[in-house]
Order: sequence, then structure tokens, then C-alpha cells
Amino acid sequence: MIELAILGLLKEQELHGYELRKRLGELPGARAGVVSFGSLYPALARLERAGLVKAVEANTRTDRAVPSSGSLAGELAAFRARHPLPTPGGRGKKVYGISPLGEAKLVEMLRDPQPVDDRTFALKVAFCRHLAPAQRLALFQRRRAEVAARIAEHQHRSERALDRYVRTLRERDDETLTIDLAWLDRLIASEHEQAASPEETHQ
Repeated sequence: MIELAILGLLKEQELHGYELRKRLGELPGARAGVVSFGSLYPALARLERAGLVKAVEANTRTDRAVPSSGSLAGELAAFRARHPLPTPGGRGKKVYGISPLGEAKLVEMLRDPQPVDDRTFALKVAFCRHLAPAQRLALFQRRRAEVAARIAEHQHRSERALDRYVRTLRERDDETLTIDLAWLDRLIASEHEQAASPEETHQ
């Protein structure tokens, strides 16, 4: 899960390790929580060895996250973002970016048809804009089939041996699955609507 998240975030912008850690904890829907540096840097090292991630110096990065505002304070912030102060010894801070091979791997991971847990699927949705419309639709339809199968399985299980507290937990699970199914139906309907309106963006 963490490698998918790293590639997805670096696809959007090159990031320092601490920036990347912060963004990982803020990903919506994934419940990633606080990612430790002890988990982050080994994952980055694996991706770098595989040629999926590249490391560059901060002074080679053009930071697109700070737009020109027209105000003196805004212009100063934008200038500092584009021209970071050198660190002792003349070395810039290490930042990470995705390589062309990493971009291809990201799409491969997003398209992987194998069933995934809820957190990994949430990550796929967070970065599914990098897929073609038909690929996004296939992702949502596969997930819908998985959720529908889980609902059917729950409906056929026996409840006689369960106490009322365990039953309430299962009822909560059933309600969550029903909500997920309705949400997926909306996603699928939205993809069909966009496909019928080719002049609109699919991002």
C-alpha cells in the first residue's frame, strides 16, 4: 500500500521525505494515519533501487505549489520556494520524484485486477485520474462485484449461534457494505455520464 501511495504522490509533485510523510498521512479515505520514517525510507529505497523513483537535489526542483499572488509577501514566498537557501556544505536537501518507469508501474498497480483491502482500494480511487476512462470504469465495476459478493455471503450465513453484540457488529458491517455499494453505483454512473460527454475532461 505504501509504495502505491508514494508513486501516486510523486506523480503529482517531487517531494522531500518529510513532505511525503505528511502527504501520506493526509490521503483521504485511506486511513493511512501517521507513517513513520522507519517505514517510509525503506520503501523509498526499494523503489529507487527498482528504478521507479529518482532522487534529485532541491535546488533543481521548480516548485509549482506556490503561485504568484501579486502581493509582496506572496512574491517573496514564491521566490523562496523556487530558490531555496543552500544547506551547510553547499548541498541541497534531497527530494524524490517519479521516473518514467515508475509512472508505468503506477498505472500497472492501479489496473491490477486482484482483490484488495479497503485501504488499498481507497488509494486506487485517490489516484485513478491517472487511468484512462475505460480503466477507471473497470476498476469501479470490479470493486462493485466484490462488494455485492460480500453482501450475498453475509445474507446466507447463520446468525443463530451469535449473541446480540456480535450480531450488532455484523449489522454494522452489512450497513457499511450497502453504503459502499451505493457509492460505487454513483461512481459508475458518473463515469458513464462522462463517457457520453466527450467534450468534458475525464480527470
